[in-house]
Amino acid sequence: MSLQFYLGRSGTGKSTAMHQEINEMITRDPNGPPVIVITPDQMTFQVEQQLVRLSDKGMTRAQVYSFPRLAWKVFQETGGAAKTALQKTGKQMLIRKVISEQRKHFRLYETSSYTDGFIDQVDEVITEWKTHNVSKTAMHGMVDELESSGATGADRILTAKLQDLLLIWEEMDKVIGDRYIGSEEQLFWLTEKVASSAHLAEAVVYIDGFHRFTPQELSVVGELLQYSQEVRVALTLDDLTNKEDVHPAPDMFRQTAKTYYQLSGLAEEHAVPVNKPYWFNGGATNKHEALQHLERFMENRSYKTSSGGDAITVKNAVNRRTEVEECARDIAALVRDHDYRYEDIAVVARNPGDYNHIIETVFQDYRVPVFVDETRPVLNHPVVEFIRSALETIAERWRYESVFRTFKTDMLFDVHESWTEARKQVDFLENYVLARNVKEKDWKSEEQWVYRYHATNVEEDWEHKDNHEIERDIHQTRMRLSAPLFSLQARLKKARTVREKAGALFTFLEELRIPEKLEMMRDDCLRHNRLEMAREHEQIWDMTVDLLEQMVEVAGDDKAGMQTFQQMMEAGFTKATFSIVPPSLDQVTAADMERSRLLGIKVVYLLGVNEGILPAALEESSMLQESDRAWLEQQGIELEESGEAKLLNENFLIYRTMSLPSDRLIVSYPMADEEGKRLQPSIVIQQLLDMFPDQAPVLVQNEPGVYNKEGQLHFVNASMKTMSFLIGELERCKQGEHVADLWWSVYNVFVKNNRLEKLTKSLFYRNEAVALSRDTTRELYGRKMKTSVSRMEQYEACAFRQFASYGLKLKERQLYKLEAPDIGQLFHAALKDVTKAVYRDGRTWEELSEQNARDYAEEAVHELAPAIQRQILLSNSRHQYLLKKLEETVQRASMILSRQAKSSRFSPIGLEVGFGPSEEIPPLLFELADGTQMEVAGRIDRVDQAVSNSGVLLRVIDYKSSDKDLRPEEVFFGLALQMLVYLDVVLSFSEEWLGTKADPAGVLYFNVHNPIIQAGRSWSPEDIEQEMMKQFRMKGILPDDPGIAQMMDERLEAGTDSFIVPARLNKGGGFNKQSPVVSKEQFERLRGHIREKIRHIGEQLRAGDTSIQPFQMKQKKACDYCEFHSVCQFDRGFPGNEFRSFRSGGMKWETLFQEEENDESEDHS
Repeated sequence: MSLQFYLGRSGTGKSTAMHQEINEMITRDPNGPPVIVITPDQMTFQVEQQLVRLSDKGMTRAQVYSFPRLAWKVFQETGGAAKTALQKTGKQMLIRKVISEQRKHFRLYETSSYTDGFIDQVDEVITEWKTHNVSKTAMHGMVDELESSGATGADRILTAKLQDLLLIWEEMDKVIGDRYIGSEEQLFWLTEKVASSAHLAEAVVYIDGFHRFTPQELSVVGELLQYSQEVRVALTLDDLTNKEDVHPAPDMFRQTAKTYYQLSGLAEEHAVPVNKPYWFNGGATNKHEALQHLERFMENRSYKTSSGGDAITVKNAVNRRTEVEECARDIAALVRDHDYRYEDIAVVARNPGDYNHIIETVFQDYRVPVFVDETRPVLNHPVVEFIRSALETIAERWRYESVFRTFKTDMLFDVHESWTEARKQVDFLENYVLARNVKEKDWKSEEQWVYRYHATNVEEDWEHKDNHEIERDIHQTRMRLSAPLFSLQARLKKARTVREKAGALFTFLEELRIPEKLEMMRDDCLRHNRLEMAREHEQIWDMTVDLLEQMVEVAGDDKAGMQTFQQMMEAGFTKATFSIVPPSLDQVTAADMERSRLLGIKVVYLLGVNEGILPAALEESSMLQESDRAWLEQQGIELEESGEAKLLNENFLIYRTMSLPSDRLIVSYPMADEEGKRLQPSIVIQQLLDMFPDQAPVLVQNEPGVYNKEGQLHFVNASMKTMSFLIGELERCKQGEHVADLWWSVYNVFVKNNRLEKLTKSLFYRNEAVALSRDTTRELYGRKMKTSVSRMEQYEACAFRQFASYGLKLKERQLYKLEAPDIGQLFHAALKDVTKAVYRDGRTWEELSEQNARDYAEEAVHELAPAIQRQILLSNSRHQYLLKKLEETVQRASMILSRQAKSSRFSPIGLEVGFGPSEEIPPLLFELADGTQMEVAGRIDRVDQAVSNSGVLLRVIDYKSSDKDLRPEEVFFGLALQMLVYLDVVLSFSEEWLGTKADPAGVLYFNVHNPIIQAGRSWSPEDIEQEMMKQFRMKGILPDDPGIAQMMDERLEAGTDSFIVPARLNKGGGFNKQSPVVSKEQFERLRGHIREKIRHIGEQLRAGDTSIQPFQMKQKKACDYCEFHSVCQFDRGFPGNEFRSFRSGGMKWETLFQEEENDESEDHS
């Protein structure tokens, strides 16, 4: 029995000496007594690697353990392995169970125990107490002392806090008893078993990689000192001068010196001799001089300056991604040009959470193999997501989101079917569910869902499809995917205890052959060299089964409802992590500066050296605050180090990391985060620059053109990344900038490898839609083109939008929600039905009363409501309230129409008047240049008629749910053709329709709404009525004949405004300048203009125009609310992607055709 120390600064050869000693022992006597190496868990794999490399023939005598693994080894030998292991997931569930049962007894945490993270914090404190050998008896004594002293203020809160935590701890231990062993108890029991282990009694024990031990670990070391042959410990330490009693606080080796004296004290306590330490003071002979200088003087404020040469480099980057890209390029160059292996290199960060996801992506792009040393949560694995979403589906009554989360994990698919085809079926099923608000009762129904629906006067007919075939496919997919979930739901409902529910879930997973599917997924990953993912697929089944077993062990006989069981599973999976080992040997290690342990590293990249990150800022996240810890320490309870001590240990972490490499240290920091917020460099940067004055921060950018020739060569790397940089340089060449000869050499390489075509396509890409051939347009649109006015308007707004909508027949995914067009359709149909009801009952609009309007509106709206978006207005209270408001709006509009009718000589003669084949009025016909017949069809909301001295007058009225007006510029450019086409149709075919010729009386928009009148205190009912009429004043254009305007509003007199139409008469009886009026001649010219515009559009459609050229008029653009932007990908950054700018100012109805004559170039060509 003896204790041997290996002491020295970092990199002086302590670990190497240990490994060589072990190798010599094994070489001399391969079958001799065991040699045990104890290291931190993160270091075991690397130590095994080092020992294997030193040995020519392998080894069985030396074994590398972490403290927990050593415990299980000893338990297997001496007994204790039969105890059920309580994993972290099981412990979390146990804590949750105890809190749920004891919450009513809490003095402080009764309310906060419901918050997220509370269980984690309790677990953290109890684990800390156990690993530091805190006695429950001692804690109770301190609580009693606080209470007896009449604690107030902070002491009173501390008392309540300790009492609640002790209660949870004691209740946990009652459950754990002698049946279970948790991770915190392992070392306690190991301490008890060391003396009984024959294996340890013969062993020489090496301990390396620690700079401090927990009290439990110290207890184990104390036993090893007594019962093993020899204990040899390596510590990073400079010297022991003046450090025996109180180590100076600023000293970087404060903690390791403390550890040295703790171990020496243990040896003295157990009468174990302490050999003279082996001091390693000579420095690292294989380390670059600059790095030796840095290691020697890092903690010394009176350091000497030196030259960093090429061994030390400081870089600053514009952001973290640029920083990582530079790191990847540099590593690739080192391996390619300087004889390094990837395993010689480490990338280290103090804040790995900000870097690891970037490192994985960027290093893959640069083809640099990397192992990210981090714990990976299991939550994102498909099997875990499947279980979580399946339970959520059942618990939340088959809510859409949870149902399709379940389906999209692929776990419900059959092993032997095509998963690609199955995913398509799921997508189709999802479209159906989204459009129809499918509920739990619908999923349970065994009846085949109806895919088609009957067309109404509100909805258009569906495209011609084989509906029966679609219904059958949907039904089969639904039944196949939902049946296993309903089976699980029935079993879980029948199960009463946690044990029964866990059994039901396990049976469900086995019936779906999840292990077999995981094997398939693993094999697929192996075929594609995704080794880490393959390893995850290998682990997840055992982890899931282990979680279920832990639940049964902890709370198997407890009654549990569905929600409780779901929460237990969620808590278990949340804490579970994959056990990841490096999938290969030759790869870069991305390490956590605090927890990772690295050996034999030649080059270190230290990323993210920013203020507040390195040294790390103190964060107080534990339930025990600094003041609590200070009080406990005064009572003799030693816990984790205080915040001040942790800050001092940051210096040791910095020292350990910077002294790690033998050849090169590259330190970098970003100047801004992902949001562009400025980041400051750490004080460490300035210390390095002061120590090595020949160094200056190198600005890193991600554009080759800013560097010299040598710097640009750095960007020639992995082929795909090089190609992307080449594209950037060629783009600069297109802009007339100089491009280095290097990139033309790269260009030639891609030419020789036949990769240029793809490159040049992207470089000279123009986002242009190719015109369709005549044959294609004939197939697409038919030999007789049937079109509508809205289609024409859409073409003028954007030719590609017309093509996407009417040619390709693309549609947005239908969602079960009420939108503005649905309300507009309801208003149209309701007012039509109200009008029919008025005439049905032998009334006229003038005779309509308030009660009539209310009754007719209610009847119309309630008949139409079921046809709107599959009964959405009847689906819930909120929509039924909206239905009532819509009914009130129709009632209000009906009353206004009645009042307008009382003052007008115009009356409706047609509602929803169709023109086209088999309609009341024939279609507009056009013969195009190639002989193609084009039919324009549509449906007119309302046509009014009046008889004047000169004959019949016709006007067209369109109901709108928004405040719309007819603007001359929109008519001129073809964006608003509809109303004038409708007027042209009724005038052109008036003789066939009415038996007489007719003259135009204008086109008007009627805004269907229910305005709120802000009435003044002195307003009379008549004033309010007048204001309401003003709010409903129609907009549009009228004939330039005051007499016709007075026929529309008989109250219109000289010097007054109309409350019905957009007209004001001056004192002389003529229209004022603001009245939108058009002469009879201008009406005829408008009709001619509209027809020419339609013919021109027809010719363009027939010519196959699909150009991506949306219009822009002031702030209004065709792209506003366009559903096809993701298809056309219009972007003004692409050459040729520009708006067609239409002038919007200065156009008036009376000068409209002067614009046409003077500026024909504005027309669509």
